[in-house]
Amino acid sequence: MAQTAPASPKEHASSNGLRAVAVAGTLASWAYAWWEGAPFTRCDGAPRWQFRGNVAKDDELRVATVGAAYGECQMLTAGGWSLSNQTNFSVSRWSAQGDVAFAKNAWDVAIVPLVHWQRPAFGATRMEVEFGIGPAWLSQTNIGDRQKSTQYQFSDHLGLNLVDAGGAWRVGLHWRHISNLDIKTPNNGVDFAGVVVAFSL
Repeated sequence: MAQTAPASPKEHASSNGLRAVAVAGTLASWAYAWWEGAPFTRCDGAPRWQFRGNVAKDDELRVATVGAAYGECQMLTAGGWSLSNQTNFSVSRWSAQGDVAFAKNAWDVAIVPLVHWQRPAFGATRMEVEFGIGPAWLSQTNIGDRQKSTQYQFSDHLGLNLVDAGGAWRVGLHWRHISNLDIKTPNNGVDFAGVVVAFSL
């Protein structure tokens, strides 16, 4: 049976740190918006749907994602930043590289509410920090050399993007962690890093 080399303590720390930022950023953003009494569904004037595509990889797996994100609902402004939200619906195809113990391919479907912190960058362009957490369903419980144990997973998102001020497009770097929160073990997490492109439909 093929085995992957265990991650070094440095790699574990990096993964855990990014996941902590994604989770903390998401929860803190929603909590702050709720505390300020911000509307969660005020989407007037915003692009209703955006096509969204992503390609990413980790040391063993590759993923290609297509989806559509609804809204760009403005919630509040604070210190030169604006906070908005989108809901992203996606389908992803996973593929394992090399000689592996389990399935070579898998699919996941996910629904992830995203929050966007934006501020002006240059011209009509804004810079954006993106956070999100949502449920995902994975077609295989074991993929590549990863044992994930359950088809139900949690998808944590962190992104650094450039965005058109009118909401017509966004492009950036994207990180995604997928695991089952130790509902059942073994729970071999996956950390995809790549690029994302989105444009209004």
